[in-house]
Formats: sequence, C-alpha cells, structure tokens
Amino acid sequence: MYKLLIVDDEKIVVEGLTYATNWKDYEIDIVGSASNGKEALQKIIDLKPEIVLQDIRIPEMNGLNLINEVKKLELDTVFIIISGYPEFNYAKRAIELEALDYLVKPIEVDEIIASIEKAICKIKKLKEEKLYDKRQKRYEEALVEKQFLEIMLGNQSVIPEVTNDFKQFCCVIFEKRNGELNEHHYDEEINSLRFTINQALTEKEIKCFLYHIDQSLAILMAPSDSYRMTSFLEDVFHVIPEQMKANVSVGISHSYSNLVNINQSYKEAEESAKIGIYSNQQITYYSEIEMLNTTIDSNIISEIEQYFSLKHSNDFFEMDQLIDQVIDYAKQTRLPPKKSFYLCSKLVNHLLEYVEKEFELNHILDERYEVYEQLNTLNSLDELREWLRRLVYSIKSKVDAHKVSYNEKLILDIKDYLNVNYREPIVLEDLGKHFYKNPSYLCSLFSKSVGKTIFEYITSTRINHAKKLLRTSSCKVADVAFQVGYENQKYFYQVFKKNVGITPSQYRSKYLVK
Repeated sequence: MYKLLIVDDEKIVVEGLTYATNWKDYEIDIVGSASNGKEALQKIIDLKPEIVLQDIRIPEMNGLNLINEVKKLELDTVFIIISGYPEFNYAKRAIELEALDYLVKPIEVDEIIASIEKAICKIKKLKEEKLYDKRQKRYEEALVEKQFLEIMLGNQSVIPEVTNDFKQFCCVIFEKRNGELNEHHYDEEINSLRFTINQALTEKEIKCFLYHIDQSLAILMAPSDSYRMTSFLEDVFHVIPEQMKANVSVGISHSYSNLVNINQSYKEAEESAKIGIYSNQQITYYSEIEMLNTTIDSNIISEIEQYFSLKHSNDFFEMDQLIDQVIDYAKQTRLPPKKSFYLCSKLVNHLLEYVEKEFELNHILDERYEVYEQLNTLNSLDELREWLRRLVYSIKSKVDAHKVSYNEKLILDIKDYLNVNYREPIVLEDLGKHFYKNPSYLCSLFSKSVGKTIFEYITSTRINHAKKLLRTSSCKVADVAFQVGYENQKYFYQVFKKNVGITPSQYRSKYLVK
C-alpha cells in the first residue's frame, strides 16, 4: 500500500477526494489530511506519505513553498498539484519543483486516478533506482574491501583510490590465545566481535576494514585525533565477553601515513599478537618488540634459525650446546629478564614448530599457551637453562614413544603425496605403482588408518584449499575450482555445498566480506 496525504483548506474538497473512489483498489491508503502548509509539512515529516495531493493556495505556507521545504529534507515524496487557478507561472514553478501533475479544478475522478497511477509508477522507479544505487555502492565497497585484503596479505600492490579516508592508519589483530576454547564457539564470538567493532567505529565515523582470517580478527583502521588507539581498546574491551577477553591477544602495528605500508602494518600486528601470546600479554605494541630486536645481537637470532633450518636426524635433540649458547649470551650481555625471555621464546617456538612439522605430532606437549606461561614464571637464567633442557628431553621422550610403524609411515607418505598432488587427477592404479603396492590394499589400509577413503581425503584437501582461497583472495569461483583440481565448475559447486553446507559464493560472503 502507498500512503497518501490530502492537503486543502476546504473541508468539502478533502472529503470529496477521500471518498471519490475505493482507494484500496489502487493500493492507496489515505493516512490523513492537512488544511495549511505548516500542518502539512509536519504530517509529511511524521507520516512520510509517498504521495501528497495538495492545493496550491493554502494558508501559512503555499503549496509551492511546501514542496520546496520537503525537497530540503531529501524525502522521495511525489506531489500532485490541484488548483482552481490555471495560471502559467504556477504550473511552470510546479514543474521546476518536480511536481508530477498540475490538475485544474474541477477535476474528474479519472484524472485523479490517472495521476495517482503515474505517481505509483514514479515511486516504483525511484525505489528501483535507490535499490540499484545501494547494491552498486555495496559492490564497490566490497571490491575495495577485497582489494585492501589482498594488499594486506601481500598479494596485490595496486592501491584503491581512498587515500583521503586513510591519511593515518594502523593494523590491529585479535588472535586466539587459549587452544582449549572451542573453535566453532570462538568463530561465533569473533564474528560477533567483528560486528560490534564495526558498528562502534562506524558510529564514530572511523574508517575501517575488518577481516576474519582463520582464527584471528584483523582490523585496518584510521584513528583520528579525537579517537586514538587507547579509546578504541577501551571501547572494545568494554563490550568483549569475559571468556573471550581472557583468551585473545591483541597486536598493534606502527601508525603509517602511506598506503604502501599496509602489508608491513599487517605483519607487524600479526607478530605483535603472537609475541603477546608467548609472553602472556593481552595487548602488545610492535614498538615494544622493535625495542627488543634492536638490543639483541642478530647473530644469536641467526644461530637459532640456522639450527632449525638444517636437516637433523638422530642428533636433532642434542641441543645442549645451542641452549648454553643462548643462555651464555644473555649472561654476558646482561640482557634484561624480559629480553632474555623473548630470546628463549624464539628458541621454544622454533623447536615446537619443527617437531610438529617434522614428526607430524601436533600438540605434542600441553597447549603452547601453557608452555609459554611456564617459561614466563622462571626467575633466573640458570632456571631458564634447566627448564629448556627438560623441555627438550620431554619432547624427545614423546617423539620416541610415538615412533611410527612401517604402515603408519606409508600412510604419512601417501598423505604427503596427496597433499602435493591434490590438484591433479588421482588414479588408484598410478598410486599403487608409485608406492609399489596393490591399489586395493592401499585403499583398505588408508581407510582403516585415516577413517576415510583416499578419494574422500582428496576431496577434503581440495575443499580446505578452496575455502582458504575464497577467504583470502579475490579469484573468481571458477578460477578457485580450477586451482584446486575441478575443471567442471558446476560439479565443484555440488561437491563444495555437499561438504560445507553452503555454496562457494555464500561461504565467501560469510567469511570474507560482510
């Protein structure tokens, strides 16, 4: 139904127009009437009728001035003028003010109905144009948001034309700290936090882009002089749930004024968040980490990285010499406790990552958060030395206790092969030849060990890679399908929806651009 307001200072005219026909047959609901211009303006503001049927000569504010005042309010009201005066000047001015019709009394009912129908057509057209403009604006905003994500992740270097919105910017990352938190529950909370932060920043007219990337929330924002980072953090931690507050680490980059530094800003925030997890700090600024890096000799960092980059076999866990080297360096340079901890945390991080990757033993110890929590409680370098040795011994014992059998090693090799070649067509006969085994035997062994068939594993691997591409790139869905091994886009849609529950486009909309 379309709302109609009648404006005329003659009661008989108002009644005549009200009862001229059964307006509901024409989708019209008469919401009221007014006898003067000021009353009409207030009712237009309050009732927001789509159509106003009005006399041109009314008290207190004539019809032309009324149209002009409503236009200032930027309302899409359609005006139909009725008048007993056919003067050209009135009609000309009404046309200039975009009145739909100028009807001269006495008016036939058919004339009024025809004008009303024209008004409804115009209203529909205006709504369609607004909807198109809104969709176009949303599309353009989504495109810019995707461009910024690509730049942030280092996949693109072309900067969108939004320089005025980001004269000064920084990156903030909220990252999961406690591994015991349910991932699904955490995703829900991250999305809720994303919505809350976006709403808060939008209300304060702060330009920002928010991205849910894996288990973290990345925010590219442009703080203002009146709304600095401290205000932002206060607002966020005021609305963040208590459980989540205790389980996130916040990393904050330097502030930049050149958009070419977006990727650098993201890397800084990401590193800050991770160091925050290691040091059990809720908020970590990159400037703090930079101070640590500038006072620690790069050679000792290189020694740690080189040790883990070389191929080690049985002697990998003979790490006493490296541990002594790190602790002795800290002693000789009189490194402050916080920086000694930072140096040892790098060693521990390399150790855990190497073991998890090399031996495919995820979470071989307690959650990393708890490991670093223990590290943070030590009071001296000698305690650090002994703790590191016990940690290495504990990890070695667990690795020895989980020595894989021949069949288990075979399964790991098959997984490695599939993870590398998942984009290619996998033929069981070829797989059997590659591993010198009967294809049926391989299928049976794999299913019993992994809990899914080889083809189910390939499908799962392809879908996981597709999800990552949909989240972190602007590739077309057809290109994503091809990159993960599906030449038929329709079949890819079917497989994706069957495994994920939604289409690729819906998944991208849900997890990347909102």
